[in-house]
Parts: sequence; C-alpha cells; structure tokens
Amino acid sequence: MTERLDEQAIRVLYLIDSLASGGGQRQFVTLVNAIDRSKVTPEVAIYHPLHHFRPELEHTSTPVHQLGTRGGRDPRVIARLALLIRRGRCDLVHSRLKTSGVLARVATLLGRRPRIVLSEGGLNLGQSRWRIAAENALASRADAMIVNAEVIQRQVEKLVPALKGRVHLVPNGVGWGDPSAETTRAAREFRAHHPSGGADVLLGVVARLNRVKNPHLLLDAMELVPEHVLRRLTVVWIGAWNDAELAESVRCRADSGKLHGYFLLLPPTRHIRAAYMALDALVLSSSSEGAPNAVLEALWDGTPVVATDVGDIRAVVRSGENGWVVTPDDPDALAAAIVDVVSASADRRDEMGRVGSVLVRRDYSSARLADRTMAVYRRVLGLESRS
Repeated sequence: MTERLDEQAIRVLYLIDSLASGGGQRQFVTLVNAIDRSKVTPEVAIYHPLHHFRPELEHTSTPVHQLGTRGGRDPRVIARLALLIRRGRCDLVHSRLKTSGVLARVATLLGRRPRIVLSEGGLNLGQSRWRIAAENALASRADAMIVNAEVIQRQVEKLVPALKGRVHLVPNGVGWGDPSAETTRAAREFRAHHPSGGADVLLGVVARLNRVKNPHLLLDAMELVPEHVLRRLTVVWIGAWNDAELAESVRCRADSGKLHGYFLLLPPTRHIRAAYMALDALVLSSSSEGAPNAVLEALWDGTPVVATDVGDIRAVVRSGENGWVVTPDDPDALAAAIVDVVSASADRRDEMGRVGSVLVRRDYSSARLADRTMAVYRRVLGLESRS
C-alpha cells in the first residue's frame, strides 16, 4: 500500500456529526478545504441533516454523504458508513467529535479496516464513565488521535493510557485571507447597527450559549463596571442557544436592572468574520476550554481578546500585548479588564490587534493546520520516512 500511496493522493473519508454552526464544525471544514488536493482526495460523511457549512465544502467540490437523519443512533448510519468505506476503499478515516469516533471504529468491524485518525477538541472526555470505557475498549482500533491543546492531550493520555504515544498536538487554524470589500462593508454595517445609545465601545462573545461558556460570569462582571464606563459599552453574544433554560435566565438578567440595553443576544450568522472585525474586543468568559477557535479568528483581523485563563489561552493571548488574560470565575478580574478595554484609546486597541494578527497569521493559518495534519496522516500510513 505504501508504494501506491507514494504515487497517488491519499483517499481520506472525513466523518463528523453535522455541518452545523459550531466551532468544531468550523475547524473541520477549515481543515478539509485547506488540505492539499494533490496529496489528499477528501470526502465527507455526516449523520445529522444540519448544513450551515455545506456551501463552503461545495465551493471546493468536496463530496458530502448523508448517512442518516436521526443522529448516531440511527441504525442506517453504521451500515451506510461501512458500505461507504468498503466501496470508496479509502486509505484513512478521520473522524471529528466523540460519537463520530466511536462510529468510525465500529463500522470498520464490519469489513475493510482503513487507518483511523480521531480528533478530540474538548475537555468533556472525563465527564462520562461510559465514554471513558468506550474509548479504552476501542483504543486499539485508533491509529492516532489529534488534539488542539496540550491540556486535552494530557487528559486523554491520563484517561486512555493505551493511546499514549499516539496523541498528536495540532493547533487550530484559520482559513482566511484578507477581508473582501463585502466583508468590510458588512463589518461597518454591523458596527453601525449594534452599539446602543451613546455607546462607543462594542465588545462581543462568539460562542454557543451554554454553561461552559459561563455567560453569567460576564453579566456579573458587567454589573461591577462603574456606571460611567457602562454607558460607553455595548456587549453582544452571537451564537446558538444550546440550553433554553440558561438562555432565558441570561435574557431576564440582561433585560432588567442595570444591564438593560447594554447586553444583546444575537443568533448565529454566516457573516461571522464581519462581526469579529466590528468589535473593539472579543470576550471569552469560559470556565473551561481547550483551544477556542474564536480567539484565533478574532486576532486574525486585529481584534484584541479578553479571555479567562483556561486551556491553552496563554499560548495565543498575551496580557498587555494582544489582549487581557484574567482569572477564571472571577467577576472582579473580568470587570477590571472590561474597564481597561473601554479606557484604552482606539489606537492602543488597534496596536494590540496588530500584534495579535501577526502572531496568528504566522503560526495558526489553515495552511499550517493542513501541513501538521498531513504529517500525522503520513506517520500512521508509514510514509513518514518517504516525505
């Protein structure tokens, strides 16, 4: 097989739950679109009928297979996946997210066994005894696991000892060039529409609204901000609502008392880059993270970041240089950083953004992501010494 692979592109089947609007899906599509087509022939399989990112794959003529419509428990998914692997005679299956990884390994029990690479982009492995047991039981059927943060690598190797030595750190990447005239115009329109009253500073969160992202910490911090600073401020939260009860509690707090008019919940948007560009700073109030895409994406176009000190945040965000890093779950620290953002001059914020942009464009491009991932593929296929 290695002789054939040296001469032809590696056939990779990428498996993910859906093409919904989440960060994991965004990173998945970024990788598939960035991978060198002279070295890899990609196909994609999904099993939830959610297609937010499908146009981006269609733009690169990447085939997308719908395995089912009722999720990973749909009995058709395993059978169709096994058939797709057998007919396509792929050399490697690369799965993203936990259920996809289980399905990839189970499907190959039914027939031909290609190499299998898993991707783990979060810290929820330790939250489920069932999942830890499943990962240990299926560890021998994984040739490699890719993680995007050192904190995730440490967790995986601790909870699934059999994978030690097969877990590879591949940081996330951003697949953007310079912004188009249309994106720049959309950023101006976003900026003109959202600051309220006399506010002149726009902060934003780009994330699904869930408990890990800790929206109440941000609200707590905003309530501690002095009135004269708050009057200059508008904060927008852009993302899907994973937790309806949490969303309602956040909405109630935002619509009453001191924060009324200063905090807005907005739905996901296809113009996410324009939203980043419109912000004076991105805010990340999470209680736990690995390596969030939003931080890289905001810095790419020069938007500084305020983030809690979780996961691998300090690898990218450097206090006083391209943003502010604050103690997790500390509303006073987050409030102080918000005051600093508002008090800083526009020139100071722009300079911090430029520093961040240089760092991200150099070290976290989609090309770097594709090259690092390709190195893992070559290693598991035994082509490492032939590159």
